Amino acid sequence: MSVEDIFRLDLADLDEPLSRLDTFRNGLDKNAFESFKALSGLDYETLADALGVSAKTLQRKEVFDTGQSEKLYQLADLYAIGITYFGRDGFRRWMERPLFSLGNRVPLDLIDVSTGIDLLKAEIMRLQHGIAI
Repeated sequence: MSVEDIFRLDLADLDEPLSRLDTFRNGLDKNAFESFKALSGLDYETLADALGVSAKTLQRKEVFDTGQSEKLYQLADLYAIGITYFGRDGFRRWMERPLFSLGNRVPLDLIDVSTGIDLLKAEIMRLQHGIAI
């Protein structure tokens, strides 16, 4: 599972950092968002909070701005890593339960900030390598 698979985009658009930068500046479109939404199982309210917009705005949006596109990419990357490790349903469950290693915080409550997404990726990497906290 990769971000390209989630967004259903050409690998060249997201593989190289400069291409990714141009893709973010041009904005990810509604199809990429809807593809991520379907895979993640997240509702409009949760995604709106994560992207810093209202749910109504999110439903009307056709092309996302630079910051929202970058954040959507970060979320898709997190989900690609998580689904690869846990499986789709397993990762959804993992995202919804408090984790001792994160101060008993629910992972979904951390996705509105890039640092939170980085913490979740690091947590999955520790699990992949058998490092218990």
